[in-house]
Amino acid sequence: MLNEGDKVLVVHRRLFRGDAAHYLVGRVDAYEAGLVKVTGHSYVRDPYTGRMIEKTEPRTKILALNSGTLIVYQLPSATALETLAFSWVEGRLSASDGQGFTMNLGEVAHGGKV
Repeated sequence: MLNEGDKVLVVHRRLFRGDAAHYLVGRVDAYEAGLVKVTGHSYVRDPYTGRMIEKTEPRTKILALNSGTLIVYQLPSATALETLAFSWVEGRLSASDGQGFTMNLGEVAHGGKV
């Protein structure tokens, strides 16, 4: 399903009220039987300011796609991961690489901050 080199955005589902949103943006190193190895950068949403904070060092994570706690988006191959940034646009969280790729990450269908 996923191939080495594919670009992904992994969202860790919030299981409880007050859980911080966690994201991983990176490239697939390997995929086998529902397990994916991804190297990239982790981000966490600051619950007080709403800003996305990037962890400075790259991380390699092995994720079980069938865990039920992950949402995995395969990004277009042209997405520039090195310039990907999160911002609030019209009350919704968006990811954009500044070079044509933008994704609405809002958790509701219409207006308002989440």
